[in-house]
Amino acid sequence: MATKIPTALAKEVDRLVASGRYANRSEVLRVAVRALLESRASARAGGAEPPIPPRIKAFRSRLQTLAEDARYRHRWVALHGDQVVDADDDHDDLVRRVLDRAEEPIDIGFATEHPEPRRIRLASPISARRS
Repeated sequence: MATKIPTALAKEVDRLVASGRYANRSEVLRVAVRALLESRASARAGGAEPPIPPRIKAFRSRLQTLAEDARYRHRWVALHGDQVVDADDDHDDLVRRVLDRAEEPIDIGFATEHPEPRRIRLASPISARRS
């Protein structure tokens, strides 16, 4: 899984690793994701699914708007806030370029009239940068 997190957050993750409680960054992220998923499961057990955050609603709305533009329709688009920073037909190529950018955070989505979360499989960012 390729991810890019803000520098301040990465420093906090590095502090956790340096404390000796975790073997590496990947372990910190696995523990954090597991805790998030467990908290969501317990919230679902107690009632309805939590609402979609406004930032995610805005992101999906922006993807719908971009789908009206022939330059972006049915293409992968990288957004920094509301600003398009890059676009490509190939998701992997776009991710490789985005990992090298300074802007944080950058969200990637597929510009379509009905944007939905998509499952994708990426190569390791380490092997992607070597090629």
